[in-house]
Amino acid sequence: MALSIKRYEQIAAIFVKYGFEMVVADLLPGTIQWKLHKQKSDTMKLSVNRRLRLAIQELGPTFVKFGQIMSTRRELISPELVEELKHLTDGVEPVPWVKIKPIIEEYTGPIGDKFVYLNERPFAAASLSQAHHGKLKDGTVVVLKVQRPGIREVIETDLRILKAIADGAENTSSELQIFNFPAMVTDFAHQIIAELDFVRDGKNADLLAKNMKGFPNVRVPRIFWEYSGQRLLVMEYMKGVRIDKVEQIKKMGVDPKAIALLGFNAYTKQIFEDGFFHADPHQGNLLVTPRGELIFLDFGMIGVLRPEKRDLLLKLLISMVDKDVDGIVDAFSLLGIRVRDQWIDAFKDDLYLALMEGEQYNAIKPESGAVEGVIGSLRKYRIRVPMVTMLMMKVILMVQEDAYKLDPEFDYLKEIKPLLGDTLKKRLLSQANIRKAGFDILDAFNEVKELPNSINMALRRISQGSFTFKFAHDDIDRLGNSIDRASYKMLLGLVMASIVIGMSLVVLATQSVLSVEAFQLTVAIYAVAVLVGIYSVVQLIRERDKR
Repeated sequence: MALSIKRYEQIAAIFVKYGFEMVVADLLPGTIQWKLHKQKSDTMKLSVNRRLRLAIQELGPTFVKFGQIMSTRRELISPELVEELKHLTDGVEPVPWVKIKPIIEEYTGPIGDKFVYLNERPFAAASLSQAHHGKLKDGTVVVLKVQRPGIREVIETDLRILKAIADGAENTSSELQIFNFPAMVTDFAHQIIAELDFVRDGKNADLLAKNMKGFPNVRVPRIFWEYSGQRLLVMEYMKGVRIDKVEQIKKMGVDPKAIALLGFNAYTKQIFEDGFFHADPHQGNLLVTPRGELIFLDFGMIGVLRPEKRDLLLKLLISMVDKDVDGIVDAFSLLGIRVRDQWIDAFKDDLYLALMEGEQYNAIKPESGAVEGVIGSLRKYRIRVPMVTMLMMKVILMVQEDAYKLDPEFDYLKEIKPLLGDTLKKRLLSQANIRKAGFDILDAFNEVKELPNSINMALRRISQGSFTFKFAHDDIDRLGNSIDRASYKMLLGLVMASIVIGMSLVVLATQSVLSVEAFQLTVAIYAVAVLVGIYSVVQLIRERDKR
């Protein structure tokens, strides 16, 4: 509790420092507010977006991660704020070796027994972990990703405070309710807690490597499980140039256009065929080797799409390529993206305009892409988008941006159209879909086969008096009249049938010699049938006149 109060004070002081004292007054506990005094800062002359980014940076790892996640929610926040949040870095001072060594030896045993050398100075330090170079006894150069000691406790405390702030924002302003900050914090909490489990990180790498076997020029580091665990990940060291360093890629003799196409094809397969994709494709996580290989790094953030979601997202992108706004809206609806009825016509107009302008996308005007235009329409009408859908769209945007940096002539819509068609064909003809269709046919056959038994059972229950019908109708009198009319029609039919039978008896009687008694009996029966018929018709007419 003392830690939470102290952390509240730190957060409040930082908000005040950057000019967000109104946030403190509305969202943080009143007992803290009196301790705060507005601090003079030369940052006040900066834009609101810049000050917010600097405040988040100073708030520490949890808030930095949350800001990075928020930068992907382009349907909620302005493009200017997105650009600011992209500059968030989680680089921090490294943890001293004396605190890191025990964590390593917890999983590897004595370092001297497993490593030829292990650099005590990290080559990278982030908010959750830091990385060290080393060499195993067999000569393999590796990277050790070591979790910062005590980071879980810090994050859990920050998450409680962040949840309280989000709840306060929801209750304080009706305008902020559209953003659903509590739900966003809940999604974020699941994500960051998952990133603290390095075993999951390693399993993600293994599965991605398996899925990318069809791409010889795509590489994923090997995980050394005998030395890895929840707080330590030992992986193969891979060296390359960041994917955004186009000039350096050219100097290596590698064609940037080929890398753009390779990354595009790899991500298309991950998203639409595998349903398991690398969800953090920023430039530091994608490297290019002198052999023209594309290296994937950092597998803490992974997107998962079940087959039915893949089909819907496939429909969404095909509709975007075809400029089919009705198809886009239908796909949105099935994905849980709701557009209010009063907005639907204007929303479709904006979508169509965005798709038309998207054809002019280029490296000079990256904000005019079709996907970005669709997201802009969602933002304009403040439409909430499920996390996994937005994550997929974020990845597509980032891959698109990287492709245009590598090849300014890269036509995303032109490249993706045939791939979507091929992917759809594969999905329809996949063994899973064929098996499902077979089971559906088998179920239908079984239902048809059981139909006679069901009918016999229903008839048996009717004959036994154990079958009950229940009707609910707004106008029961009308229903009763309908039944009466049907009954009279049935009675009339029976009368006519009686007359026909009587006439047949007479005809049959004339075909053979009958006794006088038999003939008289036949005529009497016929006369009774005629009288009953006349009586029934008269009653039917009377009942009709009454109505």
